[in-house]
Amino acid sequence: MHNVLDKNEKGEKMKERKRKQRKGLSLATSINNTKGMTIIEIMIVLTIIASISGMVGYYVMGALDKANNKQALTEIRNLEGIVNSYYLASSPRKFPETLNQLAEGPSPLTKKVPKDPWGNDYVYTKTGKRKFEIYCLGADGQDGTDDDIKNDE
Repeated sequence: MHNVLDKNEKGEKMKERKRKQRKGLSLATSINNTKGMTIIEIMIVLTIIASISGMVGYYVMGALDKANNKQALTEIRNLEGIVNSYYLASSPRKFPETLNQLAEGPSPLTKKVPKDPWGNDYVYTKTGKRKFEIYCLGADGQDGTDDDIKNDE
């Protein structure tokens, strides 16, 4: 009887080994039978990636334009304050002929006159005896276009 149990146990162990081998074989064959992505799948993935990056680029560039416009307006306001300080400090009272005069002389009011965010000079004009205007030409660098930035306050 003891001999019969040993044979049954051995048989069961053999069956177990065979099952494990089959699983291993089926796993190995399934790995070997797997194929890569098709060209259509790759094209779909690339199209999705291009669409997402296009949308992100659109919003990033819009934010960059807004930031440049705000920076230009802030610098215009600062320059207007410096021009008014120049007027009050000069005797007799007068406005500078150019913005570069703000950085010249024995006691300059600024170290240097900044350029606008696009690398152009700010436009300074005297519009009357006690009036002046400072504005930026905007991204296109052309005077009189819609993207000119002025302080309307």
